[in-house]
Parts: sequence; structure tokens; C-alpha cells
Amino acid sequence: YGIAIPKCVSASPTAAPTDSGPQPTDSPTLSSKPTSAPVIKTAEPSKAPTPNTFFCGETYQDAEQNCFTATPCPNGVGCPAGESCYGIAIPKCVSASPTAAPTDSGPQPTDSPTLSSKPTSAPVIKTA
Repeated sequence: YGIAIPKCVSASPTAAPTDSGPQPTDSPTLSSKPTSAPVIKTAEPSKAPTPNTFFCGETYQDAEQNCFTATPCPNGVGCPAGESCYGIAIPKCVSASPTAAPTDSGPQPTDSPTLSSKPTSAPVIKTA
């Protein structure tokens, strides 16, 4: 099973390249003009969002009655175990359009801070 040494030894290096292919030049050479970048055309986005009309539920009625809190399944998949994906009529599950200003009339800010109770100078320990 011996291998003869001359078969496993590469040839000695030469003083010059032996490949007769293109040789380097002292200055850059010009090739063809560069091409422009490819243009990929895509569909124009719609001006309004497309509402989701598919929701998870144990039954169609469950999905319809709880569509604002149910798990959405726009691709028909992704429902929790025991639930299926149902297509619900658009008017029932589309929220109202947003308003220009908030409609919540909760507490409004005051011009200056309001004080609740005076802080104590030392911790207060409550015992039962």
C-alpha cells in the first residue's frame, strides 16, 4: 500500500506565472459602461386598510359576538385549540373610523400640581 513519493509532491515553483491568461496592467482599463440598477415594480398600496373579517371562535356565533376580542385569523389559520376560523360579515366587526380628536372626556390636566396628603418625616409602621 505504499505511495511513490514523486506522485505526492507538487512541481517546484517557477520565477514567472505559467498561465497565459490576462496579465495585470500598470493603469486601470475601462470595460463596458455600468448598468443601471434593476427596477422592481410592485403593486401600489391601497389608500385605506383592508379590514380583517376572519376571527376565531368555538362557533360562528361565538366568533361573531366576540370579534372585537377574538383572535384574528386573516389567513384562515392560527386559532387556539378547540376554536375554528370564521369569516364574519364586514359591518358587524369593523370598528368606527378614527376621529380627528380624542373622544374620551376623562380627567383633564391642571395648571399646577395638586397635593394629596402631606408626607411624613419618618416611615409609618402599621401594626395589625
